[in-house]
Amino acid sequence: MTMLGDDVAVVGGGLVGKAAALALAQAGLRVSLCGAREAPAQAAQGFAQRIYALNEASRDLLRSLRAWDQIPGQRVQPVQAMRIAADGAVLRFDAYAQGVESLAWILESDAIERALDLALRFERGVRAMPEPVAEARRAPDGWELELGGGARLHASLLVGADGRSSRVREWSGIGLRSRPYGQSAVVCNFACAAPHGAAARQTFTADGGVLALLPLPGQQVSLVWSAPDALAEELRQLAPEQLARRVEQHLDALQAGHLAPLQAAGAIGAWPLVLQRADSVAAEGVALLGDAAHVVHPMAGHGLNLGLQDVQALAAVLGRRGAGEGLGQLPLLQRYARARAEQVLALELATDGLHRLYSPGLRWMAPLRALGLRATDRLPLLKSWLAGYASGRSVLS
Repeated sequence: MTMLGDDVAVVGGGLVGKAAALALAQAGLRVSLCGAREAPAQAAQGFAQRIYALNEASRDLLRSLRAWDQIPGQRVQPVQAMRIAADGAVLRFDAYAQGVESLAWILESDAIERALDLALRFERGVRAMPEPVAEARRAPDGWELELGGGARLHASLLVGADGRSSRVREWSGIGLRSRPYGQSAVVCNFACAAPHGAAARQTFTADGGVLALLPLPGQQVSLVWSAPDALAEELRQLAPEQLARRVEQHLDALQAGHLAPLQAAGAIGAWPLVLQRADSVAAEGVALLGDAAHVVHPMAGHGLNLGLQDVQALAAVLGRRGAGEGLGQLPLLQRYARARAEQVLALELATDGLHRLYSPGLRWMAPLRALGLRATDRLPLLKSWLAGYASGRSVLS
């Protein structure tokens, strides 16, 4: 069988892989997207389970990929306020006070993927291949891949966007540090009795969990409850309306009592949480993106944003390479690794540190935690810096 040839092979046809294929093609490269899957059709009613909070940098990347404007406006909810409550204290962020259009944008994973699928249909620099990669072998000038359908492909650079169990990471010999949190994220959507005010709300529970309500278009919210595994399994077994009653018990802590009663607007989902980081995001002929490179606790809602900013950084580094630099050369790819090191480490330390700080064994620190939260709320410059860092603006500037 004839061997196909491209500059880059992106392995992983999900959201980050599709964004990477588009961004690298816009940087002038010929790209094969392996394992490209078609996004699910829009639900007849309600919203999908998998909901993301995109920051400004991610929104701007999707706009540059000609995908953002393809997402129906009625599927996007701008976040105008954020409330983080714990130990009787509250940290408040407001878009108006920060001088920004929105703090974030809430939308479904499926809606983003459908928009990327549409952009891919018009991108001539991308060869979308639905078959997954079965085997990968290093070649003197790159990689040789064998796809599930028997097709063979040669690429100078192999990009792993294939999730937390990445085979690209395995093929390249990059090590992994992984630690289960002993928690699972329980998700479900609810209709509210009153408007949510475009506010995202989060609180730390006494058992060390994190409960967040994200605003959805209309009068609905999306629950992300990071709960200890035993509790998460109990919650997952409930009927959605029973889960609504359990969530209502936390509304006062969230300063959201006005939203009750909640009415279930979908099924319950759950997935285990881990802290995970590859020993390196780059090796000779290999670059890792998204969950293949790093997985953080979802309390800050930045997992997808990290992945999309990986895409942005890799495309920028490859697009600015010198005339004599090969795509797979390690010194070039190490520039990508350096570009991502600060933000990834900062968010890993921040989310893991907060998880530890609010663990049940540190309840004696509640007065100090509350003092710190109140002090931060009263420091406008610090809040502006935190909001800017979360937006991705300060990272990419």
